[in-house]
Amino acid sequence: MLVKIRSEIGNEKHLLKGESARLVELLGEHGVDENTIFDIRISFEEVLRNAMLHGNKESKHKKVKIETEITDECVTISVEDEGEGFDIRKIPDPTCEENLLKEGGRGVFLVQNLMDEVEYLNGGRKVVMKKAF
Repeated sequence: MLVKIRSEIGNEKHLLKGESARLVELLGEHGVDENTIFDIRISFEEVLRNAMLHGNKESKHKKVKIETEITDECVTISVEDEGEGFDIRKIPDPTCEENLLKEGGRGVFLVQNLMDEVEYLNGGRKVVMKKAF
């Protein structure tokens, strides 16, 4: 079975939980186990929050595009903001001793460890992540 969903949402934090709930519902309908859904939900919310906060700089005039594809084997999620992008190589490693007590900076690390594949495209404006079931 293949499900493809595309949406574009305003850059408003309150929309995040609705998009997340919709994704969780879809995954549940496809028989995905709770632990896998948890990993996907945490990753999706982190990437979407980063797109709104860091990518679009909380601008109410910008949008975030979301594409979700669910097959029998996996889910692929794409989140794209309208910001300037970023260089993943410049994100400090949160496991290094000098970064352990710093606030923030763990989201990218978390997503990379919860999902099977994570790609940064369009100069860092687009994140594509994949998780096998």
